[in-house]
Amino acid sequence: NSERFTPAWNFGNGATDGWFQYGANPPEALARPGEFGVEPEGDRILAGLLPAGVFSHRLSQRHNGVFASPRFRVTHDSISLRLVGGKGARVRLIPDNYPIGQGNIFPQASLNSDAPTWVRLDTAYRKGSMAYLELATAEDVTSRDRSPAGPGGRSFFGIERVVFHDGNTPPREPGPGLEGGSVTNAPTSPADLAVRLRGRMLDAVAAWRGGWLDEERRVLLDAFVRAGLLPATTNELPALAPLVAEYRRLESAIPLPRRAPGVVEGTAYDAPLLARGDPQKPLDPVPRGYLRLVSAGPYATPRSGRLELAEDIARASNPLTARVLANRIWHHVFGRGLVATVDNFGRLGDRPTHPELLDFLAGRFVGERWSAKALIRELVLTRAFQLASDAPARAREADPSNELLSHARVRRLEAESVRDSLLAVSGRLDTAMYGPGADALAPPSAQVRRSVYLTVRRNFLSPFLETFDLPRPFTTLGKRDATNVPAQSLALLNDPFVVEQAARWAEAVLRDEPDADARIRRMFEQALARPPDEPELAASRVYLADLARAQGEDSAQAVWRDYAQSLFNLKEFLYLR
Repeated sequence: NSERFTPAWNFGNGATDGWFQYGANPPEALARPGEFGVEPEGDRILAGLLPAGVFSHRLSQRHNGVFASPRFRVTHDSISLRLVGGKGARVRLIPDNYPIGQGNIFPQASLNSDAPTWVRLDTAYRKGSMAYLELATAEDVTSRDRSPAGPGGRSFFGIERVVFHDGNTPPREPGPGLEGGSVTNAPTSPADLAVRLRGRMLDAVAAWRGGWLDEERRVLLDAFVRAGLLPATTNELPALAPLVAEYRRLESAIPLPRRAPGVVEGTAYDAPLLARGDPQKPLDPVPRGYLRLVSAGPYATPRSGRLELAEDIARASNPLTARVLANRIWHHVFGRGLVATVDNFGRLGDRPTHPELLDFLAGRFVGERWSAKALIRELVLTRAFQLASDAPARAREADPSNELLSHARVRRLEAESVRDSLLAVSGRLDTAMYGPGADALAPPSAQVRRSVYLTVRRNFLSPFLETFDLPRPFTTLGKRDATNVPAQSLALLNDPFVVEQAARWAEAVLRDEPDADARIRRMFEQALARPPDEPELAASRVYLADLARAQGEDSAQAVWRDYAQSLFNLKEFLYLR
């Protein structure tokens, strides 16, 4: 092989420094040449003998694992790794610390061999990037297009060596150690060949038993095991059958790990400052740390610094976190924060209307062990929260923006609450908790779950919810818009989801209430939480009569559906007073 290979890591020499291991039984202990994992099923006891390296499955293929390299700069067109693996395991090159990429945007390969095999990753497109290599079992690949694990949740990988090179051909696989000897020393007959082969086999077996097996001898033994020339099945080794059966019974009882989205500690490093955000112009690394106002200085830790960052953020002496959280809770309870710019406490943000109150609430919040429920309970029991929304004339003149809280703020329902209210009055709201998300774009007849359970996909948002100012999920937003535009009334008149809920509501009141006035009262109480007064009752009778004349004699369902939609359009249905 004429290609020039630059050794990067050789795990046969014990070089795992800087690599990151993770899993129920992390793949951290180096295996000596000749070790193996017991097959979880079938007649074969073992598939073959492993080289020296790092493996996730020497004890069980049900043990998950991640093995990731330190960060390095990609300098060659190819990276080749000598690997074993299967049942959904994968190797990937992850550039720029972005592991959740999917598709073919990253050099990657699925592992499909229980024998050591060279796997080449094409890295020409990623030359110059900072990256790391990651080996992971099936369910630990941080990509949505990962391959499924094998039966019983099994998956495994192992690694012996990594080399860098510029050609397209990986290194040559080593032979079974039979090529030695000169022409003058060649076997003279089949019997002579058999004698020499027997001698090499006995030597290799003795080395395996004695614990001094090298790679050349391992390759020879592995070739004979895989070819079936050495006994490796329960039929050939019946004395081992009970032990293998007991191992498989115990191995199948190993619980599979439960997984949740989160962050694990990896190899720590200080990120460089990028001049004007240009990743091609990195400046000096910036030490990991928090705001100088709170933190004593850079974090002196070999880990990522996330724990230290969390401690600084949640420190009781931090003057920012508790105030920001207390202000956001106030904003959601009263409709406006003590600092109106809830996302900006800086110089460009608004000043607090009641700075002493904000300080007091932040102190109470910390004193109550950062309990949002305790603070909400305290706020809703105050006189300020229980005020009516009718503003006195003097207050309108002296405090038109109601910063002094002389009365309650009139607030429009959020988009999700509008949708849930429509489902509730129609009698179709599914209040069951938990479970998978529901499709926000499903046909109206199929939409019954609360809005909190709607699946949010950035490219497939609900037009109805967007009309009522549902935030677009492209960035964080501490304060929602609350508009009052004609498109909202048009949606409540024409949107198929609204028409569906109005029809279901009309069907229910027609079925349950024989008297028209009783229907009107019931619908007012369900929609507005109050009975109609006499003028509203009279106006409703006239409106229903007009609808009946316009719709025809046999149109009770359509009449009451249109009446339901008229109630949906009342400001009292959409606003809290």
